[in-house]
Amino acid sequence: MLDKGESVLWRRIRVYLVGFIIGLIAVYFMFGQRGCKNLTPGMLKLDQIATKDSVRYSDTALCEMKCQNITRNEVLESFTYGKVDSKKSKDFNQRSPMFNFSGLTQKGRNLNVVCIEHDSLVRIVFVKDLAIKDSCKCP
Repeated sequence: MLDKGESVLWRRIRVYLVGFIIGLIAVYFMFGQRGCKNLTPGMLKLDQIATKDSVRYSDTALCEMKCQNITRNEVLESFTYGKVDSKKSKDFNQRSPMFNFSGLTQKGRNLNVVCIEHDSLVRIVFVKDLAIKDSCKCP
């Protein structure tokens, strides 16, 4: 037979567990399948860059894209599914930061893109498909 103190403890644990389970169910329905992708600074920056209206391409980037048959839409897709390489990127707090990232397209191509962000302008400096050997002679 249980003491009165032990039965109160078990009752409190049961009430706590029921509340905890109700809380888990509520959190699941509120947040669903959303992940934490947009919480890192690199992912936030890629999202900001992808939604900019003015994206310009350098001559080198256009040459690389033509040589490797990469379209502008594939570059924008790589922004959506990409990941910033913070070791190769320049400081995020500079006036014109440079971002180096790799991203997948829907066709399965893995692109390496280097871009520089000016105030409201994004300039893509370099684009390369990582699966293709470098055979382009671009300036």
